Amino acid sequence: MTSWEALLLGLIQGLTEFLPVSSSGHLALGQYLLGYSHLQDYLLFDLVCHLGTLGAIIWVFFNSLTEAFTTQRHRFWQIVLATLPLFPLALLIKPLKVLFAQPQFLGPCFLVSAALLFAGIFYRFPMQQTRLNRQWKDPLVIGAFQAVAVFPGISRSGATISAAQLLGWTKEEAVRFSFLLAIPAILGASILEGWQVWHATSSASSVPLTAYFIGFITSLSVGYCALRILIHIVMHNQWIYFAWYCLLLGLATTFYFNF
Repeated sequence: MTSWEALLLGLIQGLTEFLPVSSSGHLALGQYLLGYSHLQDYLLFDLVCHLGTLGAIIWVFFNSLTEAFTTQRHRFWQIVLATLPLFPLALLIKPLKVLFAQPQFLGPCFLVSAALLFAGIFYRFPMQQTRLNRQWKDPLVIGAFQAVAVFPGISRSGATISAAQLLGWTKEEAVRFSFLLAIPAILGASILEGWQVWHATSSASSVPLTAYFIGFITSLSVGYCALRILIHIVMHNQWIYFAWYCLLLGLATTFYFNF
């Protein structure tokens, strides 16, 4: 991996982690198009880029994160509840990501992202529960949508924000909760994958240290800008453009790699 390739992949990760188009799917697609034949050998580089975007989330939502530990403790427990659906996947996340990172699976997963985004825009679940019940049940539903996004090509932010909108949350609440929820999700996945990659024999054989540094800094800085852009887009009702993008990319990718 050259420095320019690391810069490009860090740029892809930073742009797509927060935009509802699936960073893991775009990263796998980018690596494939650059000619990387064994994508599992670049899991450590992917991990470093994800840590860069994790830093961007903490940077943007630092005040909200602080409030979750101080004045808004209910938000902290909602995040805990929404994280629970990920635990059954802990032992399966690596083989699932390796399997579904194969190019032939990316297209269908992009189409799932498109379906989730369209659903969040045009549909709302009927609400028959009290606000108190929903305060604790809604996070579990959002967490279940997040669990689906372990597959490369299915956007985590798209799935969780769409789930919150389906449940009737405001745009601001949906975006804030989605990215607060991303912190334990990304951190936990990074620890688990880091442990697995550490014991792999070929985890970093073809990636120099400078590429890791470039990938991290690029994903951090670009991710910060992309997250600010996403907040603006959601607030101004431009979410549907990403739904059409995922639909067209899913169709093109499915056709290209399967026919």
